[in-house]
Amino acid sequence: MRTAAMLLAAATVLAACSTDSYETGTGTYSLTQADFVEAHSTVSGGAADYVTTDDGATLALAAPAEAKWMTVPDSLYRAVLFYNLLDEHTAETVSLSQVMVLKPKTKEELEEKAAEEGRTETFPTDPVTFESMWLSGSGKYINIALFLKTGQTDDDAALHTIGLVADSCADNPDGTRTAFMHFYHDQGGVPEYYSSKIYVSIASSSIDADTLVMNINTYDGIVERRFSVPQ
Repeated sequence: MRTAAMLLAAATVLAACSTDSYETGTGTYSLTQADFVEAHSTVSGGAADYVTTDDGATLALAAPAEAKWMTVPDSLYRAVLFYNLLDEHTAETVSLSQVMVLKPKTKEELEEKAAEEGRTETFPTDPVTFESMWLSGSGKYINIALFLKTGQTDDDAALHTIGLVADSCADNPDGTRTAFMHFYHDQGGVPEYYSSKIYVSIASSSIDADTLVMNINTYDGIVERRFSVPQ
């Protein structure tokens, strides 16, 4: 992770964990489903032992789900969980994939980092393919689904860089505040052969405002989305 933004590998843009074998069934709790979750790492790290879904349900995992990206023990990580529900409170993991949580950076922070690295472009907005943006059921996260153009390359330095730029914050006549941000994306020399889908989240607690206005540069032009931010 760079200070200014998040790094993504050129060929694999969504970290994946081990997948347990499973059988599809038709019972009350046996159909595979998927949820955005906060996954709790075990006391030794490297695996998840329970999750809390965006709808507020806490599910114990029948067996710890291996997740090497869970490097800090006894901590919460943002993830997407595919699972079979064994009973009301227990789930069998099908797959567990990390979701990056982007923290807004000021233009000053990005300019300082660019100067340290000898870069002239401080916050590029290379286009992405936008799919959707929504507030989680819990209100704790704003989620974004998008596609990055990617492809095979022999250049180890080719990396997508994504992040959030905090452009400004306005005080409204009614006493509320509106934060204006845009999506930071540097194609980073990665070939644009095909599209790969990723999810990212923004913690509502990282937005010091009542409303968020987000601009995302796409291949079809600028997409703007506005959200009320739970306080």
